[in-house]
Order: sequence, then structure tokens, then C-alpha cells
Amino acid sequence: MNKTEALNKIHYSLKTEEAQVITPKGEVYEEYVDKVTKILFDSVIEPIKVKVTSACAKEGEFEMYKNSIVWGIAKKEGSWLLTLENENEFALGFGDDPNNIMMHGFSYSDALGEWCA
Repeated sequence: MNKTEALNKIHYSLKTEEAQVITPKGEVYEEYVDKVTKILFDSVIEPIKVKVTSACAKEGEFEMYKNSIVWGIAKKEGSWLLTLENENEFALGFGDDPNNIMMHGFSYSDALGEWCA
């Protein structure tokens, strides 16, 4: 996967999914979505293969991510936007070492929703 493919995947998600984000009190949903979308796009990196080794929520899709090819496609501080190769699925991950990423636990086709989870 390259950066253009990662960007295309995110664009597709934004076009086909209504972002499931919690709008902070006093903010307007559409303006907040625009703001966090910009942050997401500013955080897109050259994709790197990562290894998901644990999850906060064990009842989620940990096994699927543990046993699949997973790419980190955006990173801000210690948070990663993860995606499965050849799937329109995204998950939030945490960690500094790409070979030891903890995922939030759940996965969805809503890239922005996962990024903001």
C-alpha cells in the first residue's frame, strides 16, 4: 500500500459513511467533522505494516487484526489509524513501536469515526 492508496481509502470511507463522531458541546456537527477530517488528512503517513498484539476490548475484532495484514496509514502522537489490506475496515491503534500496536478493539468502515474513537 502507498500513501495515494491510503488517501483513496479514507476518501471512499468519507464519501460512503456518515461519520459517527461525538460532537463536543457547543460545536456544530458539520464544522466539527470538517475540523477532524483536516486533522486526519494532515496525519496521513506513508503506510507502514504494523503488528497488532493486543486490544483494549477483547470482544471486538482483535483476532481479525492479529491474523491479517494491517497497515498504519495515519499517526498522531501515539495514535494510529489502522486498516486491513484489501478491506474497507479501519481501527484505532496505540503505541510507538509498529511491531507492538494495541488496538482499541473494534473495527468499522467509518475511517473518521475510528480515528476519533
